[in-house]
Amino acid sequence: MKRAVKKSKDFSQLKVWQEGELIPLLEAKVHILSHSFGRGSAIFEVLSTHRTEKGTAVFRLQDHLDRLFRSAQALYMRIPYSRRTLIHAVKQVVLSNHLGEGLVKIFVFYPELSLEVAPGNKKVSLVIAGFDFQRDISWSKFGEDKFAKAGISRWRKLSPETVPVFAKASGNYLNPMLAKLEVKERGFTAPVLLDTRGYVAEGATESIFIVKNQKLYTPKLDNILPSITRMSILQLARDLKIPVQEKRIRAKELLQADEAFFSSTTCKVWHIAQIEDKPLPAPGPVSKKLEEYFQKILAGKIEKYRHWLTLVKTRS
Repeated sequence: MKRAVKKSKDFSQLKVWQEGELIPLLEAKVHILSHSFGRGSAIFEVLSTHRTEKGTAVFRLQDHLDRLFRSAQALYMRIPYSRRTLIHAVKQVVLSNHLGEGLVKIFVFYPELSLEVAPGNKKVSLVIAGFDFQRDISWSKFGEDKFAKAGISRWRKLSPETVPVFAKASGNYLNPMLAKLEVKERGFTAPVLLDTRGYVAEGATESIFIVKNQKLYTPKLDNILPSITRMSILQLARDLKIPVQEKRIRAKELLQADEAFFSSTTCKVWHIAQIEDKPLPAPGPVSKKLEEYFQKILAGKIEKYRHWLTLVKTRS
């Protein structure tokens, strides 16, 4: 579980990468009537950075870039940079902002001033920003400094027949935003969204896992974001000989779980202490085992998974 830290309000020293150069974060601007601001036509990726014995590393950088390009293709966008250029840019942002444990956000958007539904000018801008958890971000803002209290939202997850739910597109996030606001009014910290058929989908920005009789379950990929952290958890469960199944989960099964947790880039394993009025052990034994193994991987201590870590800077 993360500890809350005081958020610094001074971002004046932070830099972002935009159009091939590093500029001060506070000087990075876009017009109020840009197409992506008005229509939600932006895509993004959020990556985590971690301290290892050999220096700071980015977790699964190649996989995040692959998903970024898939999102762009789904929205008929063309990213004018190669993966090699973006890898170099991410490293520049990590180094210039002195990141240890932190996150990097890649944001691709249409900057043109536009009132049309579809962008007239297909040229996109790309910005990469980086933040350190201890210096720049308060975990209390995310709510992940405490165990989650989950409420099942009345809002349903967007159907894959309406938008590409597999894309990390800004417009898709109005849906979980409403769900989170709704459950917070009922005293919960995080929502669980069901799909339009009534099956469990995911959290606001997290995948969800439940444990029943020492077996791990998570929703199938047919109506959720293909989370890289989720994919990692599934692999780690197999390593630890934890039986795992991807299946359609009904809401009542959440309330019958022995333990449960969310996973995402920022939280990796976020233990759930309550679903509606049902208390759960937090952390549960299976969830804790996965979390501890994951933390060893992020620290670069598991040889098998060192290829998941892209080293940015080395320690002398």
